[in-house]
Amino acid sequence: MRRETLDDNLTQLRSMLDEMGPLVASAFRDASEALLCHRPRLAEQVVSRDPVIDGHRDAIELLAVETMNIHQPMVAPLRSVITALRCAQQLERMGDLARHVAATVVRNADRAVLAEQARPLFRDYGARVAAMGDKAVEALRTHNVVLAAELRDDDDVVDALHRQVFELMFGPDWTAGVPAAVDAALLARFHERYADHCVHLADHIVYAVTGGTVDELPAL
Repeated sequence: MRRETLDDNLTQLRSMLDEMGPLVASAFRDASEALLCHRPRLAEQVVSRDPVIDGHRDAIELLAVETMNIHQPMVAPLRSVITALRCAQQLERMGDLARHVAATVVRNADRAVLAEQARPLFRDYGARVAAMGDKAVEALRTHNVVLAAELRDDDDVVDALHRQVFELMFGPDWTAGVPAAVDAALLARFHERYADHCVHLADHIVYAVTGGTVDELPAL
């Protein structure tokens, strides 16, 4: 795993993150599709691919630790190594949340887990969360702090959708029953947490580029 120079290791870490990010974004998109269209086989594929994502995280962590132990990087290079570690952890957690959505579909293969009443709302919810994942992965690939900073505003929209799910479930027009409400609440939580990790990923990207926080960026 170890490369000859510090620059080689940093390049390899960047490349490994570039490979891991799209796998995670694809996992959530497929999980959302499986949920909305009740496609258990697609959901099974998402679950089966999760160990690949975990393997990428493990490899990144190993190389990052080796890099710190052997090359003892200072300041900017050290920041890059630490960021790679943190980003790999965030991506792995995002992959886990995609797996949780997919596993819910798999466990309920004999029926549509999402109540018909909740489907339009989750279609918007899933699309916006998936778009956040795509943006976070693109910001990671390009180290684009403008994209990274936008994710906080995107998350506000997702949080509003999260509240709408509960307003629907507890509103007078909900007729799908308690079990369906429990499923919707759990699935909404998976979506909301995935979006939160996108924001955390963005924070790490800004730190890698600037050494500061999103709040410290000049007005964009």
